[in-house]
Parts: sequence; structure tokens; C-alpha cells
Amino acid sequence: MKVLLVDDDPLFLELSKTFLELFHNIKSDTVNSAQEALERLENESYDVVVSDYDMPIMDGITFLKTIRDRSIDIPFIMFTGVSKEDVIHKAIENGVNSFIQKIGDPKAQYSELSKKIWQAVNSGAG
Repeated sequence: MKVLLVDDDPLFLELSKTFLELFHNIKSDTVNSAQEALERLENESYDVVVSDYDMPIMDGITFLKTIRDRSIDIPFIMFTGVSKEDVIHKAIENGVNSFIQKIGDPKAQYSELSKKIWQAVNSGAG
């Protein structure tokens, strides 16, 4: 299984990659923009996209819409510090598979993220 992690914060990307690979045995690639992620999705195969919401140029909702508009059939998990109801609602409207907030204990966050990744892959959601 391979996950594409998308976040404009390079330190957070490395932390995410480390937690998922070392503690949850989930291989991942990282990119720091939605545009770069779209290029990767055209050229490589991934099982799940995990994306932040609050990114410059293209936010997570626009990124999700673009993936769905291009008929890229892949589970999409939004992993973000933003907890606004309208963002959550828009994500659901546009076909997000899961929404996880970046708050609290990192170990618990990544345990939850890992569960959502495995659920998305095993259910064939996307």
C-alpha cells in the first residue's frame, strides 16, 4: 500500500511520513502542494490521498474537487487543523472519504489516520 501525503508544511509532512511508516507500516510519498500532487497522481499509483485543507494556491477542497472532476478514483482523507463546519460540509459534499483533525496527541492522531487509511483501502472506497 502507498499513500500520497499533501501538506504545505514540510516538517509536518516528515512527521506524518515517519509515524505512518515506522509505527503503522504504511509507505508514503510526500508533496507540498496540491498541484504537485496532481502531477504525481497522473504518473504514479497510490492507494489513498491524505491532504491538508489550508494550503496556498489550491486548498484541500479545490484539490478534492479537481481529483473528482478528473475521475481519479482514489480514496481521499482530509487531515487538517481546520475545524470549521462549512469546510467539513464542503469536503463531504465533494466526496471526501474521511475527515481527521490535527489536534491533540500525535500518537492518537496517527493511529486514527492509520485506521482510516486501512478502512479506505479495504473497503475499496474512492
